[in-house]
Amino acid sequence: MNYFKQLLLIALCIMSFSKGYTQEKPNIIFLLTDDQRWDCFGFNNPDVKTPNCDKMAQEGIVFSNTHHAVPICQPSRASIQLGRYVGAHLCSFSKPSDYTISEDEYKNSYPALLREAGYFTGFVGKFGFPVSKNKEKNVDYVDGKRITDSQKWKIDEYMPAAYFDVWNGFSGQGNYNMYGDEGHLTKVNGDRAIDFIQTAKKQDRPFCLSVSFKAPHSPFNDVDARFKKWYDDIEISRMENDSQKFHDLLPDVVKKEYRGRNGYKNDENYQKFIKAYYGLISGVDDVVGRIREELKRQGLDENTIIIYTADNGYFCGSKGLSGKDLLYEESMRAPLIVFNPALKNESRGKTIDELVSVVDFAPTILDLCDVKVPAIIQGKSFKSMIYGGEKPFRDFVFAENNFDMYKPSSVNGELDEEGTKGLKAKGTVRSKVIRTKEYKYIRYFETEPMVEELWNIEADPMETNNLVDNPDYSKVLSKMRKLCDTRVARNKKQASMYVKR
Repeated sequence: MNYFKQLLLIALCIMSFSKGYTQEKPNIIFLLTDDQRWDCFGFNNPDVKTPNCDKMAQEGIVFSNTHHAVPICQPSRASIQLGRYVGAHLCSFSKPSDYTISEDEYKNSYPALLREAGYFTGFVGKFGFPVSKNKEKNVDYVDGKRITDSQKWKIDEYMPAAYFDVWNGFSGQGNYNMYGDEGHLTKVNGDRAIDFIQTAKKQDRPFCLSVSFKAPHSPFNDVDARFKKWYDDIEISRMENDSQKFHDLLPDVVKKEYRGRNGYKNDENYQKFIKAYYGLISGVDDVVGRIREELKRQGLDENTIIIYTADNGYFCGSKGLSGKDLLYEESMRAPLIVFNPALKNESRGKTIDELVSVVDFAPTILDLCDVKVPAIIQGKSFKSMIYGGEKPFRDFVFAENNFDMYKPSSVNGELDEEGTKGLKAKGTVRSKVIRTKEYKYIRYFETEPMVEELWNIEADPMETNNLVDNPDYSKVLSKMRKLCDTRVARNKKQASMYVKR
């Protein structure tokens, strides 16, 4: 090779490195389900058939103490991509968090930052939240009343397709039969993911693919017949804490006002629901297997990190409840499996119990890809644990529920930063939580008087003994209240950068 060719080669290498175009960086596949409980895998629930996820857990790491920042789809998906709490980005269903994500904000999401750093990026499936040029109301109001059909996350023009190299996302909830003869939506999600992997193979740069499933979200009668039959001839046991005695321990505001308060009183209805729910999860599991096979076929398996999680939990009858969005363990805990091909053999198959929040996903993905994490991101990277380390990571996690059950939280519909105006509204389950490894504190901030709960979560994981009035725990209660107040104040401060009140 002559001198000039050597100089040219060196120059090209420098240019590629400066743009982030280097195959030394890992590829990322981020898999997000909708409404999947943290414990709905074969490896921790024998009723669920997930052989591919079980294999990935055996070859990777399970993070068993991961938590949602807001356990309902739209704000959760925004928090995951942005690494920020809903109280800071204000993108959700209800006042005061009823805004879109602005383009200035979305430029600091993990997909946008990776693309800017030279990654080839793709999105498949349900996107779940709206992105607009400027921050605006996520929903229209007439005489102070929300017009539900005007929600921006259901409108195509609010989807950020231009921020991806390959866009196969859709607005709104979608439906399991939306692709007609192509088959069940979950199967089509898998087809689109495989198409992307094949295209990414031809690129001269690493890739990041985000696959966002609708499954196992309702409607439950639309489960793929291939997986429905897996559960036809079995009787599935109900959750351990699905009984009246657990329901009776709930505060009155939940028993009277929560939308899923009636649970599954009829066992026949429960069996119909749970078999379809598990069948939808098995459909996603099949896609996991197909993706891993395609990565191997394309020779990409040894440099691709796979992250599997969900946007919120689900009660499935626990505490006599159905649905999500409350801040109890079944709704708040998140599944998290990470497969890292660079992991040493002695670290494979481990379960790590360190506290993790879903706001930590974005900074972790950026850190894995050697991309600078912007200061606006509130989460923390747990990259070291993905490579086998296990050290204290977080002292606590914070979460909130701002969903108002599609009814106004005050007489005139106008709310201040805490969601109240004048006298506190009665009858909403909107709430905030602080959870350490040992304790958990919940406040229903729109009740009068305010309802609080304090659990020794290590000794009482099913949350049966409320310690809030126990004088022996007064110092713990005081500390948890202060942590909650501080986190709320910090979120408000960041939100004020985008929304002036």
